[in-house]
Amino acid sequence: MRHDHLFRTAGALLLGLLTLSACMADHGQEVGSAEEYEPASLSEADALADVVSAATRFGAEALVESAQGQNVVLSPASIMVALAMLGEGAEGPAAAELDELLGAAGADRTSAFSALQAAVLEYDGDPAVVQEDDLPDTPLLHMANQLVLSDSPSPDQDFLDVLASSYDAGVVTADFAAADSQQLLDEWVYEHTGGLVKESAVETPDPDLVFVLLSAIVLAAQWQVQFDPANTAQRDFTTAGGDTVEAETMQQTFEAAYTEHDDAQVIRLPYTEGFAMDVVLPADVAAPADFTDQSWSAVDAAFAEETQTSVDLALPTVDMQNNKDLVTLLKGMGAPNTVAGNDLSRIDPAVEINQAAHQAVLRIDEEGTVAAAVTEIAGVTSAPVDPPDAVEMTVDRPYLVRIVHQETNWPLFMASIADPTEG
Repeated sequence: MRHDHLFRTAGALLLGLLTLSACMADHGQEVGSAEEYEPASLSEADALADVVSAATRFGAEALVESAQGQNVVLSPASIMVALAMLGEGAEGPAAAELDELLGAAGADRTSAFSALQAAVLEYDGDPAVVQEDDLPDTPLLHMANQLVLSDSPSPDQDFLDVLASSYDAGVVTADFAAADSQQLLDEWVYEHTGGLVKESAVETPDPDLVFVLLSAIVLAAQWQVQFDPANTAQRDFTTAGGDTVEAETMQQTFEAAYTEHDDAQVIRLPYTEGFAMDVVLPADVAAPADFTDQSWSAVDAAFAEETQTSVDLALPTVDMQNNKDLVTLLKGMGAPNTVAGNDLSRIDPAVEINQAAHQAVLRIDEEGTVAAAVTEIAGVTSAPVDPPDAVEMTVDRPYLVRIVHQETNWPLFMASIADPTEG
């Protein structure tokens, strides 16, 4: 895959941001914990199923809240890991909200997120591989976490220790009033998204900033069975607004996991190892919003049976990007006390989340997927020949996409695509 072609392959890129603030310290000075990273295993994580279900529910509801007939892509995994780390520093009302949102509390939540991250990091590698001409034969899945502190807060040592031991999060200090603090954030984001996200969404200098909490994820993977480029052609696609556009559409016949639920066709397209993309095609143009977390659970149960169906699939190529407000999303999904900093006292007793943004891109083509996301939480001081019996699945109207870790069904990326021709 040529580099320019790579950026037309399936991919997702998310930048999420939340902001908390105050004073500072020396640029890039390492602080934090002497604890070694000791992740939990999946077998040790009693709350694993609850946390995965909560992530799917968050993703499904966030798409409904954000889409409104437009293209949206986000990473539930990146957002939920960032919120889980924030939850390690929360008390009172904010802690209760985050417990509900994340699906578990306390040590159970910590071990579940630690185990999920460790499971996908079996495919860890250099995120810069996304800049190479060809996608790797074995999928790459990179996750990284970081806490950047001013010198103002005095976080609980237990908070710093659990970030290090369970989330492998580095901790550094920065003078957010200095111009070079922007470079510190930008370089971390660029490195841990393989350059797919060029810079941080947190704007500095800002003397009110107390901390920035970052969680990044990168996926680069080939389809197990690639689409034949010779079959790609322009086809009609009916957008969410009812218009008909000409969309570049791939076509291939697969033996694949396939089911039908809530008047929707669903196919699972595996990558070469470990991960898969689910494509949901509702019968009605307006129906993607009706596909809930319960619908996803039914799909997971059907795919667990591992039966294969011959499917003649027509799927548009995609190259889209979007910016979304995460603060508004969190308020709308039942976390107003978290946004208000009521309370995040294990980090700092007087902070509130004052900015949040998602920068996201999804690119899909015949070869595979390149996806990246970074969630930033910051805060301020208060203030082939088709067989005759093949099922036809022609994606010619709004649809949903979910990329999962197959062993756990942890949703790494989710998207609602209303018009594949829109960027």
